[in-house]
Amino acid sequence: MAGRLHDVGKIGIREAILNKPDRLTLEEFEHVKRHVQIGLDILAPLFHIKNPLHYVKHHHERWDGAGYPQGLAGEDIPMGARILCAADTFDALTSKRAYREPLAPLAALEHLRVDSGKQFDPSVYDALVKVILKRVGAGSQGSG
Repeated sequence: MAGRLHDVGKIGIREAILNKPDRLTLEEFEHVKRHVQIGLDILAPLFHIKNPLHYVKHHHERWDGAGYPQGLAGEDIPMGARILCAADTFDALTSKRAYREPLAPLAALEHLRVDSGKQFDPSVYDALVKVILKRVGAGSQGSG
């Protein structure tokens, strides 16, 4: 559920920034970071989904503590948020963006590898690799 709801707050972010074909300025990035709180404000009446909302709140925290909104690090980040962070980043890399073409799944994993232990919980990154390799392997068996 958190995966489906985590970016609902982007509805409050200027479209010109979301679709900007260049690197964001610091001011623009600060504006984008507001999407977490906007989303939580929108979803607040759904108090019955407390855990998914907790994951939404922390899906931009980083394993090394350099994330937002609270700068949580390591095990202090809820596991669901750590999983969401890795899955969301993988999805972003493998999706077409205004500023770049999508990466192939294996190229995205290689791109993410350098952030294992920095942005991502290493065990979550390892699990993501296993899932993607299994899916890529299953996909290649059906072709040819």
